[in-house]
Amino acid sequence: MAPHKSKSILGEIEKAVVTKVVMKNVALKKGGATTVRFGSATVSATSPKQVELLRNVHTGRLALARAATKIVKAGVSLPVSGSVPLYRADPKDPARLIRELNGRTSAGVFVNGKFKISTRR
Repeated sequence: MAPHKSKSILGEIEKAVVTKVVMKNVALKKGGATTVRFGSATVSATSPKQVELLRNVHTGRLALARAATKIVKAGVSLPVSGSVPLYRADPKDPARLIRELNGRTSAGVFVNGKFKISTRR
Protein backbone atom coordinates (compact mmCIF):
# COMPACT_ATOMS: atom_id res chain seq x y z
CA MET A 1 0.00 0.00 0.00
CA ALA A 2 1.34 3.47 -0.91
CA PRO A 3 2.24 5.85 1.94
CA HIS A 4 -0.46 8.32 2.91
CA LYS A 5 0.13 11.59 1.08
CA SER A 6 -0.59 13.80 4.11
CA LYS A 7 2.22 12.12 6.10
CA SER A 8 4.86 13.08 3.52
CA ILE A 9 3.46 16.62 3.37
CA LEU A 10 3.53 16.80 7.17
CA GLY A 11 7.19 15.75 7.16
CA GLU A 12 8.07 18.55 4.74
CA ILE A 13 6.08 21.10 6.76
CA GLU A 14 7.69 19.93 10.00
CA LYS A 15 11.21 20.33 8.54
CA ALA A 16 10.41 23.83 7.32
CA VAL A 17 8.85 24.88 10.64
CA VAL A 18 11.68 23.48 12.77
CA THR A 19 14.30 25.10 10.52
CA LYS A 20 12.53 28.46 10.59
CA VAL A 21 11.93 28.39 14.38
CA VAL A 22 15.51 27.33 15.16
CA MET A 23 16.92 29.97 12.80
CA LYS A 24 14.71 32.67 14.38
CA ASN A 25 15.79 31.55 17.86
CA VAL A 26 19.45 31.76 16.92
CA ALA A 27 19.08 35.06 15.05
CA LEU A 28 16.91 36.88 17.58
CA LYS A 29 18.38 35.79 20.92
CA LYS A 30 19.09 38.71 23.21
CA GLY A 31 20.18 37.71 26.68
CA GLY A 32 18.22 34.40 26.62
CA ALA A 33 15.08 35.96 25.19
CA THR A 34 13.53 35.55 21.76
CA THR A 35 11.45 38.11 19.91
CA VAL A 36 8.86 36.89 17.41
CA ARG A 37 6.90 39.20 15.13
CA PHE A 38 3.47 38.42 13.62
CA GLY A 39 2.42 41.40 11.53
CA SER A 40 2.21 44.36 13.92
CA ALA A 41 2.36 42.17 17.08
CA THR A 42 5.74 41.57 18.75
CA VAL A 43 6.18 38.97 21.49
CA SER A 44 9.34 38.56 23.59
CA ALA A 45 9.87 35.51 25.79
CA THR A 46 12.57 33.30 27.24
CA SER A 47 13.92 31.02 24.55
CA PRO A 48 12.89 27.37 24.94
CA LYS A 49 15.57 24.71 25.25
CA GLN A 50 16.23 22.75 22.06
CA VAL A 51 14.84 19.51 23.54
CA GLU A 52 11.60 21.30 24.56
CA LEU A 53 11.27 22.84 21.11
CA LEU A 54 11.70 19.49 19.38
CA ARG A 55 9.26 17.79 21.80
CA ASN A 56 6.61 20.43 21.09
CA VAL A 57 7.12 20.15 17.32
CA HIS A 58 6.82 16.36 17.57
CA THR A 59 3.62 16.63 19.65
CA GLY A 60 2.14 19.11 17.18
CA ARG A 61 3.05 16.89 14.25
CA LEU A 62 1.28 13.94 15.86
CA ALA A 63 -1.83 16.06 16.51
CA LEU A 64 -1.83 17.30 12.90
CA ALA A 65 -1.45 13.73 11.61
CA ARG A 66 -4.53 12.69 13.62
CA ALA A 67 -6.51 15.65 12.28
CA ALA A 68 -5.22 15.52 8.68
CA THR A 69 -7.91 13.14 7.42
CA LYS A 70 -10.64 15.35 8.87
CA ILE A 71 -9.08 18.58 7.62
CA VAL A 72 -8.89 17.47 3.98
CA LYS A 73 -12.45 16.06 3.94
CA ALA A 74 -14.91 18.67 2.63
CA GLY A 75 -18.30 19.30 4.19
CA VAL A 76 -19.90 18.98 7.58
CA SER A 77 -21.85 16.04 8.93
CA LEU A 78 -24.96 17.00 10.89
CA PRO A 79 -26.62 14.03 12.55
CA VAL A 80 -30.38 14.69 12.59
CA SER A 81 -32.60 12.65 14.84
CA GLY A 82 -36.31 12.54 15.53
CA SER A 83 -38.16 15.82 15.32
CA VAL A 84 -35.16 18.15 15.15
CA PRO A 85 -35.62 20.62 12.27
CA LEU A 86 -32.75 21.44 9.91
CA TYR A 87 -32.88 24.83 8.15
CA ARG A 88 -31.00 26.12 5.11
CA ALA A 89 -31.32 29.08 2.75
CA ASP A 90 -33.63 28.70 -0.23
CA PRO A 91 -31.39 28.96 -3.34
CA LYS A 92 -34.31 30.31 -5.41
CA ASP A 93 -35.36 33.00 -2.88
CA PRO A 94 -32.85 34.28 -0.28
CA ALA A 95 -35.72 35.73 1.79
CA ARG A 96 -37.04 32.19 2.49
CA LEU A 97 -35.73 29.18 4.36
CA ILE A 98 -36.11 25.49 3.65
CA ARG A 99 -36.95 23.31 6.65
CA GLU A 100 -36.45 19.54 6.80
CA LEU A 101 -38.44 17.94 9.60
CA ASN A 102 -39.45 14.29 10.03
CA GLY A 103 -38.68 13.50 6.37
CA ARG A 104 -40.76 16.42 5.04
CA THR A 105 -39.35 19.50 3.32
CA SER A 106 -41.10 22.88 3.60
CA ALA A 107 -40.23 26.42 2.49
CA GLY A 108 -41.15 29.41 4.59
CA VAL A 109 -40.08 32.25 6.86
CA PHE A 110 -39.88 32.97 10.57
CA VAL A 111 -42.65 35.22 11.89
CA ASN A 112 -42.44 36.22 15.58
CA GLY A 113 -39.98 33.38 16.24
CA LYS A 114 -42.15 30.66 14.62
CA PHE A 115 -41.62 29.03 11.24
CA LYS A 116 -44.49 29.84 8.87
CA ILE A 117 -44.79 27.71 5.73
CA SER A 118 -45.13 29.69 2.50
CA THR A 119 -47.74 28.66 -0.03
CA ARG A 120 -45.86 30.14 -2.99
CA ARG A 121 -43.27 27.98 -4.76
